[in-house]
Amino acid sequence: MENTADWISRRAGFGFRLSEDPISEKQWFTNARNSVENSKSYISNNRIKPLLKSIKRGLKDEERKIYSGITLNQTAAIVYRNQLEKEEKRAEKAQEDPDRVYTLKARRPIWLSAIRRADLCLNTKEDFANRLWLFWLNYFTVSQANSNGPCIPHFHEMIRKNMFGNMSGLVFKVISHSAMILYLDNNNSTGENSKARKEKWTTDGTNENLARETLELYTVTPGNGYTQDDVNGMTNILTGWKVKSWDNVYKAQFVNDYHEPGTHKVLGKKYKSTKKGTRQLKDVVEDLTALEDTARHVSFRLCQHFISDEPNPKHVEQLTAIYIKNKGKLTAVYLGLLDILQTLEHEQDKFLNPEVWAYQSLKTLNVGPPTGVPLVPSFGRFKIKNIDSILQELGLLHGKASQPNGWAEVEDDWLSNEYLDRRVSFSALFGVNPSYKSDTCMSIKKSGFSVTDLERFNLSQYSQAFVSDSRPFQSQFVTLLCSPGFLRS
Repeated sequence: MENTADWISRRAGFGFRLSEDPISEKQWFTNARNSVENSKSYISNNRIKPLLKSIKRGLKDEERKIYSGITLNQTAAIVYRNQLEKEEKRAEKAQEDPDRVYTLKARRPIWLSAIRRADLCLNTKEDFANRLWLFWLNYFTVSQANSNGPCIPHFHEMIRKNMFGNMSGLVFKVISHSAMILYLDNNNSTGENSKARKEKWTTDGTNENLARETLELYTVTPGNGYTQDDVNGMTNILTGWKVKSWDNVYKAQFVNDYHEPGTHKVLGKKYKSTKKGTRQLKDVVEDLTALEDTARHVSFRLCQHFISDEPNPKHVEQLTAIYIKNKGKLTAVYLGLLDILQTLEHEQDKFLNPEVWAYQSLKTLNVGPPTGVPLVPSFGRFKIKNIDSILQELGLLHGKASQPNGWAEVEDDWLSNEYLDRRVSFSALFGVNPSYKSDTCMSIKKSGFSVTDLERFNLSQYSQAFVSDSRPFQSQFVTLLCSPGFLRS
């Protein structure tokens, strides 16, 4: 008998709807490979305008235009950021409540990114591609800092559009993006011998944050043995990369007047400064991403996300070899990852992070993502109708990570009483709260899960019996969604 896709759809996607018949495992892998090999249709389907149009309450037409613009266009995001900074200064001068501007500048963009992820992950069929997207959003973590909030929606969209190319191109786009430049304090990083310092336009010096994370998190990792001199060289190369918002120019770009001139060395190789700056940065990124250390790091992280907290070294080496052979072409690596996934035993041994678990819970019960819009002002209030509130409460909201290394990929960091209590509270909403109801929920609330339903989750006999015996039937939502077999895939 041919395997269904129930297990793999939870391991490398967002699960399945109980209201729909299962597809075959073979069909799931065919669909996944097609989404990787024919990524243009996935990339072009940004869905932002119909999504915003579908939200009937809480948004004005002008806001819909703004939010569509800052998602699809980086210049629009920088212009909007500039407008909000002016509004913030005006409000401060007028001694007005600052929470209104804070909501627009900080919370609304994070909500916008969250509602887009939920929409794409739950309302399209490219499960594997969207899981890859979530993986890269964590790999290249950007959180709110230095008023970069309006730039984050486009940063997330930029990754979605560029994650099927070469690693070098993706890293370059990431570290030269306005959201990242602001987040890691590169906006004011100015060369000691630059024109800006000589002319006394600024007293700012260099800042190594972006350079250090480029080496440590995005490419070769400390295992490479790089030194402080290499960090210094990378820092000098990145001086002058700024978010420009003057002379009617609103771009993240290289500004030569702030760059440290000369030749800079990284990992033993020299890189000469140029007036445009782009070639120098591209050259060092291409060299860094071509190294085996980077290949192994990317491969390890992919295996840890999709396969195991402690990946099999053979799997890591297999993907590393593919990466090197294909010169960092990521589609080849993804296809290699699918080949490995297709050989795995169907065991529930990979703990789902809060965001993936939440989406799988919603999809299982055929409940759409909550589309409530944060009020202006919001006063930071928790709302079960706001997807950003839900994800933050569960513990994983992109844009709110406390460190540049992002969110944990391993079970030990998520398996705690506090986090489990939060999942229990979320699970208890199904079938009760108007925003968390569906025909599937109402059927289960009336009669409970059927044996056939529960068998699809590959639960232990004990867990299956515990869910079936739970009364009232309403409690079965919690006992299933928070069972060991559903928390893992």
